[in-house]
Amino acid sequence: MLRLLRLKHIDTIIAAFAGFIIIYAFTRHSGIGVSPDSVVYLSAARNIHAHGAFVDFDNRPLVIFPLLYPIFLSSVMFITTLDPMSFAPIMNALLFALLIYISGRMMERFVNHSRWYQQIALFTLTLSPCLLEIYSMLWSETLFLFLLLLFIIFLNRYLKFPSFKNVIVTGAVTGLACVLRYAGITLIATGIGMTLLGFYLPLRKKIFHVVFFTVISSSFLLMNLFHNHAYSSTLTGDREKSITSFLDNIYYFGYVLCDWLPLPESSYFVAFVTAAVLIAIFAVVFFRRYFTKTHFESYENIATAFFVVYGLFMIISATLSRYETFSSRLVSPAFIPMVWGGSSMIMLYRDAFPAKKRLWVTVITLFIFACFQANQLKDDFENWDGIKDAGVPGYTEDPWNKDSEIVNFLRENYRSLQTGYARYSNSDEAVYFYTGLSCHLLPHKQSDKEKQGYFGCDKCYLIWFDDTNNTDLLTLKGALLKKNIRVLYQFSNGAIYISSGNPASQ
Repeated sequence: MLRLLRLKHIDTIIAAFAGFIIIYAFTRHSGIGVSPDSVVYLSAARNIHAHGAFVDFDNRPLVIFPLLYPIFLSSVMFITTLDPMSFAPIMNALLFALLIYISGRMMERFVNHSRWYQQIALFTLTLSPCLLEIYSMLWSETLFLFLLLLFIIFLNRYLKFPSFKNVIVTGAVTGLACVLRYAGITLIATGIGMTLLGFYLPLRKKIFHVVFFTVISSSFLLMNLFHNHAYSSTLTGDREKSITSFLDNIYYFGYVLCDWLPLPESSYFVAFVTAAVLIAIFAVVFFRRYFTKTHFESYENIATAFFVVYGLFMIISATLSRYETFSSRLVSPAFIPMVWGGSSMIMLYRDAFPAKKRLWVTVITLFIFACFQANQLKDDFENWDGIKDAGVPGYTEDPWNKDSEIVNFLRENYRSLQTGYARYSNSDEAVYFYTGLSCHLLPHKQSDKEKQGYFGCDKCYLIWFDDTNNTDLLTLKGALLKKNIRVLYQFSNGAIYISSGNPASQ
């Protein structure tokens, strides 16, 4: 036992193993969590594996999301001969364990490294509600966070040893991240900025390296965008203009940060100030390290720079283009950089105090960590209380997967829906997930073209789920304005309607 405790990296190994067990436990009841986005990834992976086609469950070109994650899932399908729903729990548990292990090894090389600091930081990552949510779901962020760590590692190596080889490796990792999530362009921006600010090359060579890094890292994304335009005449799908202001998006970003921290996220003022102050502090610390030439190329400083770049990108992009309100998932790439950047600042300034005062600084630091961990544990216990009995929230959760009348009917009787009829739903992903049938999404309120297609369809089914609340789509009342539409099957949590034709009797 004593020999085991002296094993090198034992803290990191234990934390990684604990992370694996937690994700396995979270997905034990009903499998991996599945959201609407997960269904798109899942269907695309199946189509790539079966037909080599980059299309989703409705045979639409996959453009709203980049291609790498479905390709990754289809590759695992090819190797294991299993469906993603079978291997995803173990796959995500392994990815989470790998994320923690790499994080622990990286923290061993922090400038102000200490054993107790590493143990607290590992505890923070392993029990993070944000990370546990990500790795309990079939989401591309599970791979993106892994590539983010690789990016920090290889950018650190390049900044220390700015060789042509290191430019290529860093650019390749960045390029893969860009075709995993479009937000991967924040890695390009971070890489370009830190390369230009690096100390070890003359300006002319810096510019050459920046150009080469940009070409390599953006080439994957450009190929993806070219594919998107060729098949859909759009670069990243139809994007609506934002309806939230710049200031509101700062608040929404801060809301997520306050949810991670022991702060009242319900307060507009607190959330707004938290986002603005944290981004400003991280930016000041980054530039201070640059101007004083102290640990500029360190892991902590790269994480600090990425936090600023990613935060600004999310706030600005949400001001220009409309997508879902900031959630822990959308902001998740900023979590580890926030923990590393923030804690490294505390450690740095703690060591700057005289030895007599350092004890008090340590006590205050431990109190801050204790509050942070208490907030995380509270959320973890609340999440586990529901997950252990009903499964991970989403389409595999019991209220959807087992207790829903309309879902049980569709799963058992979907063959009774007549062929030759189009299918529309306010949750098209759910229809595919439970039946394997393709289905059109109900028209968006603002899209005349989509509404013309729906109201002009003579023969169709409308599958309505009461549990889905997408305010961007036609309401049930609006959808029932269609001619000759009537109830075919009524359920306690939804209904199936038919328009024209001679429906089969119930």
